[in-house]
Amino acid sequence: MNYTYLFVLIWLAYLICSGVLLFSRGFLLARVSKTETSSCRHLSTNPDDEYYLTPEVVQEIFKDVNASTSSNLCLPQKSKVIMLVIDALKYEFGVYKENATEPPLPYENKLEVLHRLLQQSPEHARLMRFRADPPTTTLQRLKGLTTGSLPTFIDIGSNFASPEINEDNIIDQMVKSHLPLVFLGDSTWTDLYPRRFKRAYSYPSFDIFDLDSVDNQIKQRLPKELASNDWQVLIAHFLGVDHCGHKHGPIHDEMARKLTEMNDIISSVVAAMDNETTLLIMGDHGMTASGDHGGDTDDETNALLFAYTKQHKFYTSNDSGSDSELLQQIDLVPTLSTILGVPIPYSNLGLINFNIVPAIAVPHLSKFQTLLLHAWQNAHQIYRYFFKYAMENKRTFNVEEMDKLETEFILLTHRVQTIYNEAAFKSFVRDLNINLRDILNVCREIWVKFEPTQMSQGLLFSFLPIFFAFLLVNNSNAGGYAQIFKPKEVFYTFLINIAAGVFGYRYYKSFSFKTEEHGVIFFTSLLSAVLLAFYTIRHWKSIANNWANVKRFGHMPTRLLLFASVAVFFSNSFVIQEAKILSYLLVAIILLFVYELLQLSARLDFKNKFKWSQLLRSTTLRLVLASLLAICCIRFAYTLFRCREEQGNCADFASASTAGFSVKKPAMGKTYILAVVIIVLYTTLTRLYLRSCGNLTGNSANVLLARYGPTVASICAGGHILLANSTVKNIQRTHIDTMALVIYGLLLLQILVVSWSPLMVFVLPPKNPNTITVNGQDSIVPEIFRKMKRMYEGDDAEQRYEIPVVYGLATVYSSIIISFGVFLAMLMIVLLEPRASIGLIVCIVVGAILLSLHGILRYRTANSFESCVQPTFSAVVGWFLLAHFCFFATSHQTTLSQIDWRAAFVGRSSALGQSHLISGTLVILNTFCGPIFFYCMYSLLSTETFSLFALFPNLIKSCSSNSNTNNRSNAKASSAATALSDLANDAVGFDMTRGELALYEYEDVFLGAGFKLATQFFMLQGLKIFCAMLACTIHCRHLMVWKIFAPRFIYEALATFVGLPALIVGYLLLLRINRAVDGLIKCINKDK
Repeated sequence: MNYTYLFVLIWLAYLICSGVLLFSRGFLLARVSKTETSSCRHLSTNPDDEYYLTPEVVQEIFKDVNASTSSNLCLPQKSKVIMLVIDALKYEFGVYKENATEPPLPYENKLEVLHRLLQQSPEHARLMRFRADPPTTTLQRLKGLTTGSLPTFIDIGSNFASPEINEDNIIDQMVKSHLPLVFLGDSTWTDLYPRRFKRAYSYPSFDIFDLDSVDNQIKQRLPKELASNDWQVLIAHFLGVDHCGHKHGPIHDEMARKLTEMNDIISSVVAAMDNETTLLIMGDHGMTASGDHGGDTDDETNALLFAYTKQHKFYTSNDSGSDSELLQQIDLVPTLSTILGVPIPYSNLGLINFNIVPAIAVPHLSKFQTLLLHAWQNAHQIYRYFFKYAMENKRTFNVEEMDKLETEFILLTHRVQTIYNEAAFKSFVRDLNINLRDILNVCREIWVKFEPTQMSQGLLFSFLPIFFAFLLVNNSNAGGYAQIFKPKEVFYTFLINIAAGVFGYRYYKSFSFKTEEHGVIFFTSLLSAVLLAFYTIRHWKSIANNWANVKRFGHMPTRLLLFASVAVFFSNSFVIQEAKILSYLLVAIILLFVYELLQLSARLDFKNKFKWSQLLRSTTLRLVLASLLAICCIRFAYTLFRCREEQGNCADFASASTAGFSVKKPAMGKTYILAVVIIVLYTTLTRLYLRSCGNLTGNSANVLLARYGPTVASICAGGHILLANSTVKNIQRTHIDTMALVIYGLLLLQILVVSWSPLMVFVLPPKNPNTITVNGQDSIVPEIFRKMKRMYEGDDAEQRYEIPVVYGLATVYSSIIISFGVFLAMLMIVLLEPRASIGLIVCIVVGAILLSLHGILRYRTANSFESCVQPTFSAVVGWFLLAHFCFFATSHQTTLSQIDWRAAFVGRSSALGQSHLISGTLVILNTFCGPIFFYCMYSLLSTETFSLFALFPNLIKSCSSNSNTNNRSNAKASSAATALSDLANDAVGFDMTRGELALYEYEDVFLGAGFKLATQFFMLQGLKIFCAMLACTIHCRHLMVWKIFAPRFIYEALATFVGLPALIVGYLLLLRINRAVDGLIKCINKDK
């Protein structure tokens, strides 16, 4: 029956996690970044170059255009390029309205230089709608503008720790082709492409209220760069228009001022550029009427592109068949490659738009031959990338669609050989562009669009198990779960779910699901929801009765605190300040405990003389002081928080500039010394606690490990902290790794010992009742007589000899959990940064104080064993908040750029191989150490009340009602234990002095309460991830969805994926201990 609860927990965890996974499939736009790069033979007009362009070479090329030597060519460079990127330059900002009857809006008719150039030189200028693909955020748009692909939120590549682009792009192709680049403006460019520019003047872009600083810096340096002749590409990225939109919106006088300023800058650039340069002015995205962007509305996706050359004309639509009014943003990459004569990046999906390519003649090639070569190079590159990607990700693409596209491509490869005139070229290029756009649409369908069906189903299937768990488990008695979840029924539930999964896997296409995964999740979740509804309806009577006994407005302060914690997800500013919000809520929980404690404490009797000594010795005062210590610890954790980019003016202590530990400069290593001292204190105090409980007596495997293991682990952890961060250069890495490996080994040994022989108790052999002890001066005869008399009368003292003495029995459950927690904490400490390890131990201290406060309060408010073993709702919420607060206290933040990838390599330079699974596990343990640790330790909330009163039995007396305190002097010293026993029986209905042995005596209720507590944490974690999903759904078109909301959802989803299994491990540990205790009790009874 005990393991039935375990399988129910696994079932609920699967349902919640599968719902989250299904939602993420529809919300998180993902593709796999390819690391391959393009290359080409550079045809040259210089006779000294390797590939000199001659009539014979041209004839060889057109002899077989599909040959590898012909389909991998780069024609000569046509001009230099100046790119002026005006962030959020909406298409309407550049459209000039002539003869307007009404006064123009602030953003209208301000870029008059564009209109003037179009009027003066229509063959040298182009104004086009520049269509962006969502998400329309600057980072993702810059990826699209430089790679030619469709950037998604998750570009899965080899470099996770940096925003640097690791797939082929136009910037790298320019560098490889020895084209010098100069950059000015938004620092996002230098983050994406560090060390690529000959000169770079980058400035931070976060302060959206600053309209002028970055633009003024560019204006100051731009004239000098224009006068220089040592570059081939110049890029300037202005931010003022975008910031103005965020601050004021487009219809504001400030927007008129910024656009006028941009107009002056463009005019000065046009005047300064030479005849061999192409000017490209563009926006990366548009903006809404409120000035925001990030979604896929026309206002957000329609940016502006303007192209201009002084001397050379552009190709026309009549020449090439390219669209003259609309340019897809991804088309910019192959177009730039054509202008500059560099290879088109490998993952490009865009088409060359010849309307902004200077029509410069290539020797020995006619116009249509030049255009054909460019177009066919573009087509070969797209097909090469698309079909290789599709073959490596077969399940992502529709097989029939792929066959159709491949057939069309084969036909085009035959057709390209028959083009000998301009008319044939125009017909061919029209069909080619249609086919290439079909490929783009297939990719866009997969990578860019949200899947509302999967998102809505994910929300529904993650909510239903939480809802039914609340009805079925939360509103039932701990002792009644055996009647609800019967072993056979749970077994059949699993069989039915497996059958539903097989059905979904086999027939997913029949229900229009794209993947087998979707079919499996849909049918198993749907069937499970029906089964949970059946369970609920069948036991509705008992559920309703229990629900009726619950106070309607009970725990209202705690409910409000819980509501505040999940409301964080719906505001971007709350997400940014989530660490502080959690600290406030955690302090509020502690103050709530103190308030309840003071309410239940005995009031001062002012009729009698007040005694300060009595107050100082009182349990209440000590607990209040402990609460103040917990609040101070939480406040201290502020110094350990890691900052976000959005917070501004934040010095990241984990940066590479942080000084290491040095013996010669001890002040630089004070953080590391403090971390080592705190680690040693933690292990020492834990060991002292276990020894005082009697759990370190004896020589069993777990006792020996608990006695010596933490000491060894603390030495290794301290040594690892000091040496891994040392500035001394001659320390061998293998020596540092060995310390980490020792800690890994100790945790594995702990797991093996707990699986084999978990108990930390020692059974003292009983004394021989027939032994007679006589002092040297006494006679032996009277002692023999007394002995015979006691045996004849059946004295209780004689019978006591038959009762064995067992050390550590009062803390038989909690001691093992605490010991396991020490080794788990030491593993996390060695993976964390030194300051982060301090944060983990600070949270453990706060957790210990929470347990003490709750233990006293639970005894004072309980009236039965079940109410005593079931924690209060405030304690459950407090433990839950502490688990998530520990994430921030250990110097983590919910941004992808701040993941501590260093943990993946701790202890692995010479061992454990190169397994990505091990790397991922270590990073997960580092990142989510708080939820994992506190969820594994969750059962202490049920056990600590019993161990506390067993270790300090006088608490029973001090916690008794005021009416009993006046009779303390009448009790005899010989019956003190009995009196305490009676007090406990009067208060909670059982003898609390037996400690955690009472948990075994009420085994069914205890294990049911542990199951209920785990389910409550399931519901809280499920509620939190559900709110994160709902917030992402509501804000899916919000400006900050990819910057703030999506990363926050990813972190919460991962916390759910590791937190729920951690709770299952905690319950499994409880079951293993209970089984061992059962064996011990049976063994003792057998020996008797």
